[in-house]
Amino acid sequence: MKTIEWIMMAAFIAGLGLSVWKLYYFFPTKRLSDDDTTPESVALLERIMLECNNMYDQPDEESLYRIMTEHPEFDPKHFWRFNENRLRHLIEHYRLKYPDFRR
Repeated sequence: MKTIEWIMMAAFIAGLGLSVWKLYYFFPTKRLSDDDTTPESVALLERIMLECNNMYDQPDEESLYRIMTEHPEFDPKHFWRFNENRLRHLIEHYRLKYPDFRR
């Protein structure tokens, strides 16, 4: 191999190494403190949902959402992404686990 080919090969390997290094630090490797998709957070939301659902007789989704956000265990800083659409997903997730659940 000629000298220029060695230089080009070294530059390619260095560029590839730099790209892999940058991609490694670009993607998150640790869980965020306000991640509300963890199994623990989902279990807490389900428990709050069931408590609020049992307090009132058949609340609709809008009132259930309002009641849940006023619950003392509901942390608005941790569940800042929680909205009515997320509540619908939570209800469907719970119905898949427990098909006899009636809202």
